[in-house]
Amino acid sequence: MRSRSRAVWNASVRLIVLAVAAGWGLAPATSWSANTAPSPPLGGPAPNFALTTQQNGRLWLTQLRGRAVVLAFGCTHCGACPGLVSGLADLARGLGDAPGRRVFFALVTVDPTRDTPAVLREFERAQGLRAPAWILLTEDRAGQVDVVARRYGVEIRRAGARVEADCVVTLIDAAGAIRARYASASLAALGRDMRALLGLPASP
Repeated sequence: MRSRSRAVWNASVRLIVLAVAAGWGLAPATSWSANTAPSPPLGGPAPNFALTTQQNGRLWLTQLRGRAVVLAFGCTHCGACPGLVSGLADLARGLGDAPGRRVFFALVTVDPTRDTPAVLREFERAQGLRAPAWILLTEDRAGQVDVVARRYGVEIRRAGARVEADCVVTLIDAAGAIRARYASASLAALGRDMRALLGLPASP
């Protein structure tokens, strides 16, 4: 009898706590689903993956070996990482003829349901992103992008049609090793490191 009373008491306490939390606004108004994983170590090999390009081809990261890769995550319509693509495009234009020859800029969409290859091609034109320097990537099977994001320690958060992601840019050298990671506010540092990696003179 005593154990039954204790169980009823514990259940009542849990209900009160939940009610108070909701009344105080502690319960989240939006339900997010997220994928989280630790970032791969600097100096270690960049995790390989295969995704679908804006030209509807299949690309493995290792196919770019021998060239540096600037890898970012974003999307064409969501509010994740505003200004990231335009900032990277400015950086690319300052590298002379290296983009598409000695370095590639790869953008993995975090909203693959909407960002089909056709949508990515239109985004490429609208943003003035030049092929072959820019490779825009999506999935052809559900869940592929989430796997890639987890391998790079990038969290994708979804709530209904809303998508957000960590604004992290990864610099991969020609040997396939991760050299550094940058926040979207640190693209100037990425530009300096890129020029040093490519053996280009520092910007004035």
